Amino acid sequence: MNNLQRLLCLLFIVAPLAAMAQTKYPIHDDFRSACRITAPLGRGVLGVGNAFLGVMPKGMHSDKELTINKVDICSTIDSKEFAAWVITPKDTETLRPAILFLHGGGFVYKAAPYHYDLAKEYALRTGSVVVFVDYRTAHNNPYGTPLQDCVDAWRWMHDNATTLGIDTSKTAIVGDSAGGFLAIKTALCSDVRPAKLMLIYPVVDCAMRTESMAEFSDTPVWNSELNRRMWNYYLQGATEKSLLDLTADELQNMPATYIETAEFDCLRDEGNLFAQMLTAAGVATTYTQTKGTMHGFDMTQRSDITQQQISVRCAWLSK
Repeated sequence: MNNLQRLLCLLFIVAPLAAMAQTKYPIHDDFRSACRITAPLGRGVLGVGNAFLGVMPKGMHSDKELTINKVDICSTIDSKEFAAWVITPKDTETLRPAILFLHGGGFVYKAAPYHYDLAKEYALRTGSVVVFVDYRTAHNNPYGTPLQDCVDAWRWMHDNATTLGIDTSKTAIVGDSAGGFLAIKTALCSDVRPAKLMLIYPVVDCAMRTESMAEFSDTPVWNSELNRRMWNYYLQGATEKSLLDLTADELQNMPATYIETAEFDCLRDEGNLFAQMLTAAGVATTYTQTKGTMHGFDMTQRSDITQQQISVRCAWLSK
């Protein structure tokens, strides 16, 4: 996506619909523009926003470095199709590692332009086939639909490993924010576990019990008030066990996991606690808390902090 398209995105969807936040938190100057954005979660806004995100150009086309194809995957719960993008680096390797990428967006927004950019970066920097899932959102689909789409995409990736040129022993599931929750659940629900799990400022605790959740009710981009509305959209009245209530026995077979949180984010402490739980269960776990950052900080792709973290993530994935 070029700079003009990014500007149009801000002008025609984010700026008119988002609350302008004057943050009181010492967030790094790199993210000053992003701090003016707080995600709107009204149903009318979601309809308009997702319509825009669904049709705007995303730069998802093949070029001299990447082959990019859009595929349709059939759901196992209602036989409806949802889309995924298959992003493959161009070189001579026959079998590659693979990443299932599950984007954030509070379970209710389609992927933002920077998610697609990140997926391409992960493919290029790790030499992996990236399957980027356009799962159906929670606010206009039955309970469980987003997760089942992700599980179905994971199975599809393995069923088509030969065609895709994937080494099934070198697979990872990557998710940010709500996509982090979907990544954890996909790993838990599947008979085939990934080799690695990477979670970027993940959603973990549907009970919202942590200190950072109580503290950060007014942080820019995302906060506890929005988080509560997100869970209402996702659960639709259903009762679900918090991932922070999983036992060591339930976690002991989880793959090696990388967890990254942001300093001024209501989700910070639940990510930290989940990392501690994995470590206690004997899972190889890498945890880092970025400083001077807020939720979604990596939408500011020109920031040195963002670029450093992308490099750290890709180095971990490539080990």
